[in-house]
Amino acid sequence: MKHAATFALLAVFSVLPGIGQTPTQTDSQTLEAILVEMRGLHNDVRLSQTTQILLTELEVQQTQVNRAMQKRDDAKTKVTQLQENQKNIAAQLARFDDNASATTDPQQKQQFTQMQDQLKLQMTMLKSQEQDRANDLQDAETALRREQDTLAGIQDQLNAVVKKLQPVANP
Repeated sequence: MKHAATFALLAVFSVLPGIGQTPTQTDSQTLEAILVEMRGLHNDVRLSQTTQILLTELEVQQTQVNRAMQKRDDAKTKVTQLQENQKNIAAQLARFDDNASATTDPQQKQQFTQMQDQLKLQMTMLKSQEQDRANDLQDAETALRREQDTLAGIQDQLNAVVKKLQPVANP
C-alpha cells in the first residue's frame, strides 16, 4: 500500500510540471500570434504612409508633366506660326516677282526689287528663328518624355504598394 501511495504521489508530481508547461506554451503561442499581428499592423501603417507619400509625389509629378506639355505645345505653336509667316512671305515674294516682271517702269522695278530684298531678309531671319524654335520644341518634347517616365515610375511604385495592401485570397 505504501508503494501504491508513493506511486500515486509520484504520478501526481510528474503530471504537475506538465500541467504548468501547457499554459506556458499556450501563452508563448499567444504572444507569438500577437507579435505577428503587430508586425502586420506596422507593415500596414508603413505601407499606408508610403502610399500617401507616393500619392503626393504623383500629384506633384502630374503638375510637372502638365507644365512640360504646356511648354511643348507653346513651342509647337511658335514653330507653326513661323512656318505660316514664311509661307506668307513666300507668297508675297512671288507676287512681287510677278509684278517686277510685268512692269516696264524702271522705278517700279527697283521698288519691287527692294521689297523682294527686304522680304528675302525677313525670310532668312524667320528660317533662323524657326530652327531655334524647332530646337526648343525638341528640348520640350525630351523634357516631357522625361517627366512622363518619372510619372510612370511613381505610378508603378504606387501600384506595387496598393497590391501589397490588398488582402491575400486563401485558396
